[in-house]
Amino acid sequence: MTKRWNRVWNVDVVGVLRGRYWHEALSVKVGETAIRNCFKDQLASLRQEGLERMGNHPCVMTEFGIPYDMGEKKAYKTGDYADQSAALDANYYGAEGSGMEGHCLWVYTAKNTHQHGDLWNGEDLSVFSLDDKTLPMSPLPRSPSPNPSSDLKRNSMSRDVPDESTVTPENLQNTITNPSISSAPSKDPELTNAPGLRAAEAFVRPSPWVVAGDVLQYGFDLRSCTFTLKLKASAPPSEGAPTVVFLPEFHYPQDNCTVEVSSGKWAISTDDEEGPLVQKLKWWHADGVQTLKVTGLARQHNVLEGSEEDMGYLEQCQKNYANCSVM
Repeated sequence: MTKRWNRVWNVDVVGVLRGRYWHEALSVKVGETAIRNCFKDQLASLRQEGLERMGNHPCVMTEFGIPYDMGEKKAYKTGDYADQSAALDANYYGAEGSGMEGHCLWVYTAKNTHQHGDLWNGEDLSVFSLDDKTLPMSPLPRSPSPNPSSDLKRNSMSRDVPDESTVTPENLQNTITNPSISSAPSKDPELTNAPGLRAAEAFVRPSPWVVAGDVLQYGFDLRSCTFTLKLKASAPPSEGAPTVVFLPEFHYPQDNCTVEVSSGKWAISTDDEEGPLVQKLKWWHADGVQTLKVTGLARQHNVLEGSEEDMGYLEQCQKNYANCSVM
């Protein structure tokens, strides 16, 4: 409602509506960790209510998203999408940790612009914007120019691929099958601060696609770039039907990720069975309760040079109120 990401405090709205607090003031959650856990607990409680009142049916959150124009559209001027990234990551943390059987991100709008947003109801929730990212002009992403006087110009690629100036039906498949975001941090400050993908690191996340058993718990920690999955299998999966996890190359370049499993064997591969090239982790595990942990390329996301990556509550008080102290 305020179109701002408040890292200091938030409110357990579901708890207030359900009368779980003696006084509304007790529903206030202080600190970003408490806020993130509050999101998760609220969604988990709604799922539990559904199980109690409707029986054992899947619970799917039909839509959630964030206003990208928060903070009076400051990110559009500075290229700093840190608040948008943190807000969207917190929402995903809640959805993944709640145990819900599915969720849908709102929204993709092909004609979104900074000035007019989603062109509907004053909203600006689209993960894509014409002002942030254009359709690639070349099948492969281009490297930043070493010439500091031309910030956004590109050198031609050394690989033997055609440099198409337009996207045609003939080169469309090549265009969409190549990664639109690089797994290597950009050395161009303009691109580092404004990657053009509207906090994509928060919604381009690993997730279980096919599980040979029941999912007990899973989640992605953006800061440490760690994905964890806990499942229970009644029998080991067959050779042709392993557990499959979507593993985005942006977070998990093959030469910079570590896989830990409680049993079995695993393999990382890239194929175009679903259309564009997709990196997957396939896992052949034993029966019973099994765990998977994949650690990728942890780095600083969408934070301007010289700014503080993530302050705790005490540091925020000290910065904002100078004389604040904790008793």
